[in-house]
Amino acid sequence: MVTGSAASLQVAAATVDLTPPAGSPLGGYLLREGKTATGAHDPLEGSLVWLRDPQGGEVLWLAMDVVCVDEELAARIAAAVGQACGCATDAVLVCASHTHSSAGGWVRGLGPMSPETADGSLRDALVDRLATAARLLPSQLNSCWPVFAEGHAPAAGGNRNDPTGPHDPSAGVLALVDAAGAVVAAMVDYASHATVLGHENLAWSADWPGAMRRALSSALETITPFEPRTLDEVATSTRTPPVIAFLQGAAGDASPRFVRRSQKFPEVDRIGGLVAGAALEALLAGQPETGERRVTVRRAAVTVPTRDLPDLAEARRRSGELEVSWLAARAAGVPAPEERIARTRYEGSLMLAALAEAGMAPSVELPIAAVAIGEAAWIHLPLELFASYGLAIRERSPFGWTRIIGYTGGYFGYVADEAAHRNGVYEASASRFDARGGQMIADAAIDLLGELAAQVREPSSEALESVSP
Repeated sequence: MVTGSAASLQVAAATVDLTPPAGSPLGGYLLREGKTATGAHDPLEGSLVWLRDPQGGEVLWLAMDVVCVDEELAARIAAAVGQACGCATDAVLVCASHTHSSAGGWVRGLGPMSPETADGSLRDALVDRLATAARLLPSQLNSCWPVFAEGHAPAAGGNRNDPTGPHDPSAGVLALVDAAGAVVAAMVDYASHATVLGHENLAWSADWPGAMRRALSSALETITPFEPRTLDEVATSTRTPPVIAFLQGAAGDASPRFVRRSQKFPEVDRIGGLVAGAALEALLAGQPETGERRVTVRRAAVTVPTRDLPDLAEARRRSGELEVSWLAARAAGVPAPEERIARTRYEGSLMLAALAEAGMAPSVELPIAAVAIGEAAWIHLPLELFASYGLAIRERSPFGWTRIIGYTGGYFGYVADEAAHRNGVYEASASRFDARGGQMIADAAIDLLGELAAQVREPSSEALESVSP
């Protein structure tokens, strides 16, 4: 039994079913060609995890089963949720799981190749459901102790262009433990597209992140893995399923493409179970940390130049060549991963030609955010970041425990590295940025983490008073 360790944090968490009715378009695959959902295989959910420290520092992670969130929708959700529970709007981080079996009606403005499927009534209903769930959070705030852990799930995902290429197989875990020693909420991040299911699937599904959440919550619901704080807590504790939130990592070039055995729902459960198992093992090897921890959120806007676009005639010529290559690979019966890569190279060339025809602004302003809980940090980007950038940011971070999160607060597409641009892979062709822009984004992330570290490590006013003569 652990005694004499007052909690420095409070947590409230909730899960809300966001599943829209059948009959509206799914989002994620151009090959679906506007087909609508036949119903739900498993729910599309929103997970809210609100953390506060005694000094008023706070963060509210809101993780949703959606392919992405555009800036307008993210701003609306943050404002509505913040107002509903009393959390500062700037402390609300709206994150997408990037499942490709979610609602196209929730998102707008994805680019010249993507048909506009946004539905105002669906967007309004989404905001209302999240705000309704947030209103209950203040009454649920309770003391908690954090566990920071890192598991590894190399068999759940990998580099989707080259199985020997860069990939971060780690799974970051933040678990919040109550006074009874039970896990009441946990956040898990992992870098891999939620694309076990293919374009043939017409049912709403959270894909493998949903399976991961269900498996981990079920495993933790009936166990008390840590020592209670007092005997009273043992006698009076009640048990509810812990809320599990999923944050998508630097998954621009990461997916289950080379590790999945099928594109059916049992494989969704298997891949999700691999990540849940890695997270559970890491969590159970950890210990709740005591002592004061500040919760700090810092935001920045980064202006990044867009790439030079090719001549439209040249872009179309190149697209024709890649179509021939793909059709030849399909006719030859090459294995599914290789055929898929050939097809996506062709699809990327179509997107590049569409960008060349539509044109782009000379620069883009990206909203980025960093969060620290003591000496643990998360950097949030509105992008599909390649693994090489994510690994470099973690290596250069001033924090010893740093997690890279994409698909947050907006959506500006892929950020491919120099090798990808040189090789002409799908993600590079479809990107608004060249490798120089990608490096600027990575450097901006490091700069923001540095500013956050300086802020976190500033002596508090009370500490300054205690050492003053």
